[in-house]
Amino acid sequence: MRRGPLLIIALASCGGKLDIAPPGDLPERVWFRDASESFNRDWYVALRDGRIWVKPNLETGEREAGDWELLGNTGIPEGGKLVNFEPPSAVASISADGTWLQAISTDGVIYRAADMRTGLNGRFSWTDRWGWPAARGDGLTVEDSTARGWSVSDSHTFDVDSYTDVYGQEHSVGLGVAHVYRTSPDGTRIYWNDWWLPADWSRQVCAPGRGEQRIANLSASASTLFVLTEDGALYTRLWDFDTAGENDTLTFTYLPDNITHSVRGLPAEPWLRQPEIPGGRISDRITIFQDGEGNSARVLRVEGVVDGVRGLFEKRIDAQEWGFVETDLPLRGRLLESRGLDALPTPQRRALALSGGMGREDSAQELSVEVEDYDLFCSPATVRLAYAGEPLTVEGEPFELELHHVHSMIAQVRPDDWWTTGDTGPVRAALLIPDAIALIDDSIARDATLELLGDREVINLRGEAGIDTLQLEEIPRSDWGHVPRSEKGKNGELFWVGAEG
Repeated sequence: MRRGPLLIIALASCGGKLDIAPPGDLPERVWFRDASESFNRDWYVALRDGRIWVKPNLETGEREAGDWELLGNTGIPEGGKLVNFEPPSAVASISADGTWLQAISTDGVIYRAADMRTGLNGRFSWTDRWGWPAARGDGLTVEDSTARGWSVSDSHTFDVDSYTDVYGQEHSVGLGVAHVYRTSPDGTRIYWNDWWLPADWSRQVCAPGRGEQRIANLSASASTLFVLTEDGALYTRLWDFDTAGENDTLTFTYLPDNITHSVRGLPAEPWLRQPEIPGGRISDRITIFQDGEGNSARVLRVEGVVDGVRGLFEKRIDAQEWGFVETDLPLRGRLLESRGLDALPTPQRRALALSGGMGREDSAQELSVEVEDYDLFCSPATVRLAYAGEPLTVEGEPFELELHHVHSMIAQVRPDDWWTTGDTGPVRAALLIPDAIALIDDSIARDATLELLGDREVINLRGEAGIDTLQLEEIPRSDWGHVPRSEKGKNGELFWVGAEG
């Protein structure tokens, strides 16, 4: 158990508030969300000398005007809900979004707080609980640097309310989705966790370029990621536990005709490259924040300079042009051309080629499988088939299928780099069968393939995946949930797919 300052603990226990004057460098307005300043609809939040200060946000909130004051009694996470760790001696970093405020202590412990949507003297409280089961786990810590960006993200019914999948169907965010995302120290990976999941960093979002681009900074709001890469490109992506298909308690489909309000469409939204910023220079300081309902209710900001005037570039997420807001504030980020790219090697391509086979329980037919561009954390991969040793073609070109995969829920804490030791994890997958199957060039191979695959549009699978292995079996109709019953296989006629690197 980590020990906090005795003075702070004593004051908190007797209800006293530290008599500290607000630091002189606290801003009139908070424009950006970073490790030292943040905001939600109701509050500005700032970190100074290890303590958290708050002030009403009059731009978007409905609160009365007020000055900066310590959050709580001490400006440091405290209270009776800290059961895994003592109150920290100081806070090193903060992030706020929606109803949530999170703080990382100088010891690397993540403390979370709710509710930051209304008054801070009512339901607001700190906890160090995190993880399975029911967000009552042993807590979450961060050992790596978060210099390339970390952010809490909160999608809630009384804010963003819903999201729209890639096919245009609207879905409720339910009771809310609260995640924390962080970039790896080398900028090639985005790790994430949800406060109800096992407390580790074993989950990833596939980064832009499938890990072949380095991320310079990351910001997140309402399940939407906003990243700046080292080469100055800006990307956004709507991605969370529900929208990506990893929540085993929901039903998903890759077939647009089967989507309903209760059946969600996959795949998840891809990375969308945002328009370049013309006529100015930008720094590595970026921000995204929610300001309404639905996917498009996000605002993007990038710090920059135009003709020597300091300020920020801003636009809504779906707008095609950036506007410039003059602030005349000192630049807090580093201009890209003066960053000096890290002396790190170019990221290595992580995708592999796997080989194996596929068949069906009730059929003697078997096809050879080549899985190309396979990455454990980046879907989809491309599947090419062969019959009797001969690759299947259509008009002389390889006959190709898409293999999508998503990670499934687990209840155990895993090492952050579990895949590097040869371990596998549970996944669900979908092999999409194109109409071109009826046009396979070789008639014997075509007949054999049609006999095996029949009139299937999709084969939904589940099983284990590792960095260089896939072992999958079709989801049977006797299995509850995951995909619509009409898309599941019949017992005795289930498909299997196996491939290794």
